[in-house]
Amino acid sequence: MNDASGRATVTQSYVQRLATAYRTVGVQRRQDDTSVNRYVNPGFPKGIGWGRAKRDSGRGVGGMLDSTSWTARGPVALGRLQETQSHAAPREHLVKALNFKGDLWGIFEENYASDEVTSGNSGKFGSSSDDWTGGGTIQAASGGNNTHGRRIFDAAIHKGNLWVIGNGNSTGDEDIYQMSYSADGATWSAGSGAASFPDGSGDEFVTDANGSSTVISRRHNFNDDYARILDYGTMMIIAIYEPHTAPGGGDGDGVVAVWSTVDAGSNWVAEVSVAAGAGPKAFVDWYNTSGARSPVLIIPEGVYEIDVTNNVSNLMFPLDGDANNGRHSVVGPDGALYVGLGNGDIIRLHIAANGVLEIMNVGPPGDGLVAARQGYPTCMLRVPNEFLVVAYGGHAANKYASIFLIDTSSILQDEETGKHYMPWHHLYQHGSDNADIVTMAYSNEDNATPRLHFAVEGASATTNYHIEEPFTNPEQTTTAKYQATSIVRLPDDDLGDPQSTTMVLQAMVDADDLSADTDDEFIALRYGTNGASDTTTTLGNFFSGTLTQSFGSGAGIATRRLGINLLLDRGSTTTNTPKLHEFELQGHHVLQDKLAWDFVIDVAATARDYSPDVTSGQAAEEVIISNLETVAQSTTLVTFTAGRMTQTRVRVPNDVPPQFDLSVVDSFGKDTGRRTGFVRIRVEQGI
Repeated sequence: MNDASGRATVTQSYVQRLATAYRTVGVQRRQDDTSVNRYVNPGFPKGIGWGRAKRDSGRGVGGMLDSTSWTARGPVALGRLQETQSHAAPREHLVKALNFKGDLWGIFEENYASDEVTSGNSGKFGSSSDDWTGGGTIQAASGGNNTHGRRIFDAAIHKGNLWVIGNGNSTGDEDIYQMSYSADGATWSAGSGAASFPDGSGDEFVTDANGSSTVISRRHNFNDDYARILDYGTMMIIAIYEPHTAPGGGDGDGVVAVWSTVDAGSNWVAEVSVAAGAGPKAFVDWYNTSGARSPVLIIPEGVYEIDVTNNVSNLMFPLDGDANNGRHSVVGPDGALYVGLGNGDIIRLHIAANGVLEIMNVGPPGDGLVAARQGYPTCMLRVPNEFLVVAYGGHAANKYASIFLIDTSSILQDEETGKHYMPWHHLYQHGSDNADIVTMAYSNEDNATPRLHFAVEGASATTNYHIEEPFTNPEQTTTAKYQATSIVRLPDDDLGDPQSTTMVLQAMVDADDLSADTDDEFIALRYGTNGASDTTTTLGNFFSGTLTQSFGSGAGIATRRLGINLLLDRGSTTTNTPKLHEFELQGHHVLQDKLAWDFVIDVAATARDYSPDVTSGQAAEEVIISNLETVAQSTTLVTFTAGRMTQTRVRVPNDVPPQFDLSVVDSFGKDTGRRTGFVRIRVEQGI
């Protein structure tokens, strides 16, 4: 390949792999600095559940693998601190708590034991002592068939009274249902209308398959979901389970029976019966498929609208019969009905304007929860903001019960699957495995301090807790209390291209309320590369005077993927916390160089110096030109060598086509009939 002077000349350069960024309007921004790649996390609006961050699509970017830190509003902060409440016998198992006449009242059961006489009791929360005190006996432990113990199934407020449904009547027969009520939370009376109350032949309630004595070691068991109460305007409605097996081993009905009263329990009317393999999981005031207000019953087999005018039930949405379906289903702050499933999902039911029932699976989002937090919803609670509060997981070895906040105001779309989801944020994780969060309540009684109350059921007893100011932005409070430490685990980040190596140089934070050393508030960074644990290496600590940490002692590290674990820490003051506004990584993509060669071919000189294969009557110059045209349009790579370089495979780039400067006239102006001249061409390595 010769130039115009007859010399072989090839110019070698490199292919520009990345486009240059330009800004034509506005002020300069950090992304205008193209000397470094920036990976910025200004917050975590996608919440928990993202195993991988795929920068090309954006999937997982702005999300977390896991967190025990506050991430729901404002800056990232330490997780909220739980405080233990006192609840001595006979108030041992908190079943439900309700705001009633200016106080928060708890409904309790005693500890369980075989052949032990137990009672149901009430107690009032007192903030000064964090104790449940006062109250009284709801259902006394008295004679009769009392070997199963008194149990409480549900409570509700109706017509100025606090109502409870449990088992056991005045004679102590514990195999039937019993309503009790109180005007003040402390003094209790048995519901009237005993003749019409659904006690039947005594087969409506059963504590075990044979009706014999049993030990109940923990409350959170589907066998405790025997009855639910619904306050429905002027009507009180109950749903009670009549099992297949009656006390003593007889045959029962195998239904959930719905009864109503409009005179505070003096008279009861049988509404409908729905075939069921277990008791009612929830009973809510919602809508039917026509968009009209209606009682809605949730059992393991489905979601049913209850027509109390025509005494019929209609299946709105079928479920698969899992005994853990529907526990404490609730109407969310957006007016939709949220139903938890035994497989771990939560479905959102919404009646559209056209009357269509819309169904959306709202989580867990992304790639799902880490193994230790997996399970199913055990309790759900509506609070007066955008969050749906969900107790989740536990009840098995190596599973830790948690409370999550689902942001119902934010419906996002998974960039990879196209599915819609709602972000999940951490609020609480229990410190011991194999426990359940069985009930939750929100109240600012009795000193105007908002609290989330919850009960954690372990192997044999309940521990009650509360979190003060559970939903407050950390920048808007100075009195919220925080855990000593908490973490944020970022998704395994492909850094834009998992097929190439990234030189990660430094990590930077924008954070407030950091101290000067590890005695008080700071943030530590741990990381792992290429799939290794995100706590493999400790990079360093961020302090008030140290907001940047360099990888590899300033030389950087090389990796294709990076997992980040941020540890937030405080000193001894429980109301102090670091406040993280932004986390940023900086680095470079280290792309394998691709070579390019530019050269000019003298067609005539090449025809003289080389002997291309020609057919009869074909000029050598035309063969050379034709070969170059074929190379320029080739759909596969072609071989190339220049001088003593190793042969490689190349392509002619589409944006730099060959330039053919040809003529059939020689240097003397004579028409030779053959094309000759020069071809300027560029080739690039294909791989």
